[in-house]
Amino acid sequence: MAESYKQYTDSLCQKLAKAYIRHVMKDSGRPVAFVNAENGQRVQVMLEEASTATCIHKGLVNPAEKEYPGLTGRAFVIHMLNICLDGDEISEEGLDVMKSVFADGVASYFEREKSND
Repeated sequence: MAESYKQYTDSLCQKLAKAYIRHVMKDSGRPVAFVNAENGQRVQVMLEEASTATCIHKGLVNPAEKEYPGLTGRAFVIHMLNICLDGDEISEEGLDVMKSVFADGVASYFEREKSND
């Protein structure tokens, strides 16, 4: 059961990554997401399918599983990933989630950089 859950969430993360990149490409013609960082900087994030799926996993799946351990967390993760998708396309909720995932990721990056100084 655990392996099939992991495979299923990995496939949903991949599907969401593809849908998000398609959306960004239609919108701007480039695989680049712009993220407004908390410090006021505007950061460009180059999008590639595998790394975007990893960001989704680290920014959505891992925190949800940590917050809601066990089956509740797994059900929540699957629910969240499914509402992010509208068929093979990204939903409005999915766009909001991706904005949050990348904003959190950029904030985490700046925090690590700050602590390394």
